[in-house]
Amino acid sequence: MELEIYHYSLCASLTLLIFFSYRFIFGKLPKKENYRPYRQSRMLSGFAMLMLSANYMVHMFATPRLTSPMLAILMNLCTYWIAVTLFGSALMMLLDRRHLTKERFKRHLAAWVVYCLLTHLMWRYTPEGLLRKLMPFILAILFIIYAVKVARRIFITFRKAKQKLDDYYSEDSEAYIRWMSVFTYWAIIFGVGQGILTFVPSKYVFVWIISAIPFYIYLYTSYANYFLFYENVEGALAVDEGSEYADSTTNSNKKEDKPSGSQERSIGMAKVQETILERQLKKWKDERKFTVGGITIEDVARETGTNRTYISSFINSHYSMSFREWINELRLEYAKELMKNNPELAMREVARLAGYLSLSYFTKTFKEAEGVTPGRWNKD
Repeated sequence: MELEIYHYSLCASLTLLIFFSYRFIFGKLPKKENYRPYRQSRMLSGFAMLMLSANYMVHMFATPRLTSPMLAILMNLCTYWIAVTLFGSALMMLLDRRHLTKERFKRHLAAWVVYCLLTHLMWRYTPEGLLRKLMPFILAILFIIYAVKVARRIFITFRKAKQKLDDYYSEDSEAYIRWMSVFTYWAIIFGVGQGILTFVPSKYVFVWIISAIPFYIYLYTSYANYFLFYENVEGALAVDEGSEYADSTTNSNKKEDKPSGSQERSIGMAKVQETILERQLKKWKDERKFTVGGITIEDVARETGTNRTYISSFINSHYSMSFREWINELRLEYAKELMKNNPELAMREVARLAGYLSLSYFTKTFKEAEGVTPGRWNKD
């Protein structure tokens, strides 16, 4: 009975993995250039699932878990290593397309090859005894260290991407990419869990296989959902990449050159521009243009006659907050004014008039700022 469950669980997982791999690698997607990171990310995830499929096929037809448990464990660890590499690279491609260069990807693949060679040599030449028994645990620790390193890089990049979105959109744009953070946490739990479960006795090994199925389904559905918002996220991140490069170049030039008379004049001009921008923003706020739903920093820059990089820097430095936080502060003040002057207004109408696209986001933002829901605040 245990052997039947083992084979049935392998068959179910393998079927899903092959289907998802095919969809990720060969699924039809827009050919536009701005979708290239998304296509490459899906392909990398598809190849990761393909590697896991190959691993499951070996388990199904060669049954190393039943004939040579230690060899099966080592094979699993080698497969998980390349899966972490591919899944991690896939997420990084979406968060920061500049991060995944050919050289960096080759280094990741080289690390995997070295890990596989080390595993093979230890398997072949480690004599019987305590060291051979400890061998899988040593290799598992190396794998976990690598997986944590990849996850750390993803979290750092995720926070940067979130900040970029906050400096571009007025809405809760983090929701577009939150699945990547959830997926990474799940991947850590999955990776460590699979690393532990791979050591379980053979009669419980089906748990190791079945536990992975929700992970694959979540990844597939997340990519499908993200496709609907991809252009929104990609537009904000892609625009910011160029400005970051320009800023870094300017900063490096400032460090290398001593200030001259012309530079001092340019600094003075910047102060004049700052004053003008402050006046333009005041006019923009007085006209309550922040109540336009779905407004972006590009819209504000266009209406105030400046560029988004400069206005973003101005808001960050003068108000010590992101564009999204600044807009929400203006909207919340206006919403409170509406509720004071029109206590009979429904909360949905207040949210709409203040510029919020959804009542739930208005309620969430209001509660974070005031500590109570807008309905309770209005009653008090």
